[in-house]
Amino acid sequence: MPKLFYRFYYFVLLVATSFNCFATSNAPQSDLFSLDIAQLSELEVTIASNTSETRATAPSTITVFDEQKISSLGIINAFDVLNFVPGMQMARGDWVGAVPKEHARGVRLDNGYLLILLDGVRLNESSFGKATVYTPFIAASILERVEIIRGPGSALYGSNAFLGVVNFITKKQHQQLTLSIGEHGYKALSGSYSHKQDDVTFNGNISLQQADGQSYAVTDNFDVKDPLKHVLLNAQLNYQDTTIAFHFIENQLDEFINLGGYSNENVHKSQSFSTSLEHTLWQNERHTLDALVSYANFQIDSSGMVLPKEFGIVSEDFLVGPNWQTQWTKFSLSHSLKLAEDKQLNSGLEYRHASQYQAGATTNYYDYQSELIIPDDSFYLGELKRLKNIPEFSALRASHDFYGIYSQLKWQLNEKWLFFVGARFDDIKGIDSKLSPRFSAIWQPLEHHSIKLQYGESFRTPVNNELYSSDSVTKGNPNLTSEYVKTSEFVWLYTNHDLSLESVLFHNQLRDFINLVPIDGNSFFTFDNTVNENIAGLELSASKALNKLNVSVNFTQLFDEPINASFKRFANLSVRYPTSIATIHLNAIWRDEIDAPLSENTHFYQPSYGLVYLKLTRDFGKHTLSVSAENLFDKEYAIFDPRVWDGIVPAKRRSIVINYQYTFN
Repeated sequence: MPKLFYRFYYFVLLVATSFNCFATSNAPQSDLFSLDIAQLSELEVTIASNTSETRATAPSTITVFDEQKISSLGIINAFDVLNFVPGMQMARGDWVGAVPKEHARGVRLDNGYLLILLDGVRLNESSFGKATVYTPFIAASILERVEIIRGPGSALYGSNAFLGVVNFITKKQHQQLTLSIGEHGYKALSGSYSHKQDDVTFNGNISLQQADGQSYAVTDNFDVKDPLKHVLLNAQLNYQDTTIAFHFIENQLDEFINLGGYSNENVHKSQSFSTSLEHTLWQNERHTLDALVSYANFQIDSSGMVLPKEFGIVSEDFLVGPNWQTQWTKFSLSHSLKLAEDKQLNSGLEYRHASQYQAGATTNYYDYQSELIIPDDSFYLGELKRLKNIPEFSALRASHDFYGIYSQLKWQLNEKWLFFVGARFDDIKGIDSKLSPRFSAIWQPLEHHSIKLQYGESFRTPVNNELYSSDSVTKGNPNLTSEYVKTSEFVWLYTNHDLSLESVLFHNQLRDFINLVPIDGNSFFTFDNTVNENIAGLELSASKALNKLNVSVNFTQLFDEPINASFKRFANLSVRYPTSIATIHLNAIWRDEIDAPLSENTHFYQPSYGLVYLKLTRDFGKHTLSVSAENLFDKEYAIFDPRVWDGIVPAKRRSIVINYQYTFN
């Protein structure tokens, strides 16, 4: 421990000295955290109810990160924000190892139990269900805000809003340029631009990132890396009552681990694109009617090493993976009606057509005559080939129609009592129909105190991969039904100008959960509605301002065992302290041990561990210089995944990045 302490001390001293060299004697040191705790708690969000609410009045348990808080975490990938959310964690896992996997309230089932939105646009698609396969990386540097529902959200959002909803909101009204360079060949450029003229407003963001990746020793003579290539473009044009928006994201995560196997030939390239048109059709003192038309397209080209040549079956490693494309088109209407001063009714309807129109493979073994992927030397292709559509995967080229209608009443009974009651009905043609009710009673008995009693139900519809897959790893099950959860929550929230406390007691009844079921040992799987469990837990949060020092801490304790081995207890700590040289942001996460038997002869054990994140920031007016470090002390640890033969997925080691930002406005 002393050695780690001295490394940390000299690191801080070196960076602080560097900042001091840049500083002038009277350089302004602006306080990025000028809002006090009470003001931050009063930030309005719409993610929970389609009405403007605060943490105290929202009919869900929510967490909000503003731009300054996101920046203070010192993270590169926006998904890592979830490591600082009560009840949630984000970690690696197989398929694909470098793709982030969510852990939410005791569930780590890699099936898309969080609905991920980018500026309100759904990133979950219809082949895998989860957003992170097609969009595994979103640059944190272009985010203005992150709004998170912890708990059910299907009453507003339908399928996938199961254990939570995350809305990444990009920067608006910014004119900034950021340059970054760091360890492991990391380089990044990001920028935000905004322009307003008369009734027209334009906002746009760009992010370009590249890294050689860290090195991981698979054997004594074999290493792999986890390189990154990332492109993000998004723009929004507003004219009077009309908004046009689009986004394009491309990510490439090669090598490392894919489908359980390490190889320098592993590939994983993905794209997501969306465009939308929103228009206010009608608005007066009582009514607002909005229409939205949107389109999204998702592409993936991935191949993993599933059969090494060392097994003696083939002369060269056998690699295979999906080469798929999906799309969806959506039309929705939303209506807000002010019934009275104390009553508001929000309703809407939605139609979404989702289809997978390409179901091919990227592989180096294929028999063109039988049109089958066969790992045999006579069918070796010499290199990876990209096959757009093959008969073996033809069942995946399926489409589904989603119809949804919802309504929600907000009733302010008096100064102390606020009620929300609503429901959404979804009909997924050919698969299932689900009703998702919700209820929230909010009592404010004293100033600064809020007590919430909440109940909601959510569901997730099985996706193409679960229904129809047929590859060397998984076999689909067309008889699957939708899984659903019934969630009860009791929330107490206290907020004043320098102290915020939150306690959330939740109980989830998980029904008909779809889980991977081994068919042949641990190497071949199918899907089945096998899980019916109850998971309860406690989420505690506290934030305190002590003069210049700001401290926040979150702690989660599950009372029941997680589904698939995951973290039963975890916590995080954030400390901010401004000095005359730089503002110090110290963040840490702690995770409990994982002890998981895999078979009679294989056992995974990872002791509890902590990770430290540090960011030092110095503001010189329009110029900002910062140094950030993830996993500062270079902690070596593993992430558990049951589909890897020994359960071990190596976690990221230390990464130090220097950032320079110039603000034009």
